[in-house]
Amino acid sequence: MIQTRNIVTLLALLLVSALAEEDPEPIFEALGKELEMGFCFGDDIAVYRLTAEKRELLGSSSSPSIPPPDAFKGRIHISNDELFILKMTNLQFSDSGTYISECRSGNTTKNYLKHSLHVCNEEISPQQISLTPGTGADLVCNIGSRKNITVKWYRQSKDKDNISLFMDTQISLEPLQAKFKSLIQVHDKGSSLHVSDEFIQDRPHFVCLVMEGGQCRSFQTIGLPEEPEIKNVYRSVGENVVLPCSVSHLRQRHWNTPFGQVNSSAPLHLKTEKQISLLTSMNSEDYPLVIHSLTLEHVGSYTCFSTFLVEEYVVNVCPLLEPTDISFSAGDKQVVLQCDFMSLPEFSVKVKSLSVLWYRNTGEQDILIMDSGDPSLTNDLQGRLKFSRTYSSLNVTDPKKEDNGTYWCMVLQNYEEGFDDEDTNSTYDDEEHCACLEQHHNQ
Repeated sequence: MIQTRNIVTLLALLLVSALAEEDPEPIFEALGKELEMGFCFGDDIAVYRLTAEKRELLGSSSSPSIPPPDAFKGRIHISNDELFILKMTNLQFSDSGTYISECRSGNTTKNYLKHSLHVCNEEISPQQISLTPGTGADLVCNIGSRKNITVKWYRQSKDKDNISLFMDTQISLEPLQAKFKSLIQVHDKGSSLHVSDEFIQDRPHFVCLVMEGGQCRSFQTIGLPEEPEIKNVYRSVGENVVLPCSVSHLRQRHWNTPFGQVNSSAPLHLKTEKQISLLTSMNSEDYPLVIHSLTLEHVGSYTCFSTFLVEEYVVNVCPLLEPTDISFSAGDKQVVLQCDFMSLPEFSVKVKSLSVLWYRNTGEQDILIMDSGDPSLTNDLQGRLKFSRTYSSLNVTDPKKEDNGTYWCMVLQNYEEGFDDEDTNSTYDDEEHCACLEQHHNQ
């Protein structure tokens, strides 16, 4: 038993030793700000600062009476609000250095993080990457009026779990990694870089540090706009749908679909000719995808790329109920549009929950005007719309001429977890499924 415990302890020490050899994760903070480290769900958190001589304990939740080094007195605070956090306040230039935070449970190290802290005079406002005509982008670091400076460039992955130094002008005006040398052109002594589309296609962020006399004067984050929100598109069987996308005609561009990739030189032909195609446009920045004669097989994700992700759609194909003609007249006080779906076979099974959406099309675009799950939704009919749980109906008060258009209800359903649909041979989870679509046309 003692031997087993010794082996476990030895393995834990070897793990800590191996992790200590890894490159520390850079952290950038401005002078006078604060920094939180730890985030420990174990029984104990300990944070150390590494110096050339030794490993200094800044704080430990299991030994709160041990004071931090003199340089940190009054600036170290440990809290335990659901998890342990060590906070360092009023950051100083001298705080720059390497830190280790350990999360322990008994004799076991559950989490181990190594950081390299850079304290700078100031943080410059974030900047968007400037895409250039043709291909590539310009990364311009704001160095102010300083002359005798060097610049450190870091690249951070999109998921922000990896950030690494790829250029240090004090060392060289070439990238530190050979794989990047063909992707980067250096200008203005390294304060400006022109990078290829390949270098930014995975949507990274960049951080530049302006160094002067061995001290960080400023840092700045440079990145592309965030990825677009996913747009849900609801249509019925047999309809055509156009998915817009604005792209640069000078960049490589394509659509990813459930059936494969589509671009202008490689149209996608399915069992039926021209089921999916690109719409030819006089405007070189328009790159819409057209899906002809929707079937249930067309359900899925459709993404448009121009170097990086530009648009993302999820197409939902719903059974269409018999359209109903309605009329609005000036003398009407109220018009009731019913969403009559409860008689459908789909609703005879165990449905966990239902959401009813009402849309309107005035000839230009589809507008969501009512969501049974979101009473805060606003639109131009505000104050004259009311949703009733009875027949999931939409009540329009004092209808006007401009209210004319096509209205339809969309029913989304969640089946109970584990319900097995024998017809589709699948098991539903908590995702929403398009159950039906019912249209109401103005006469």
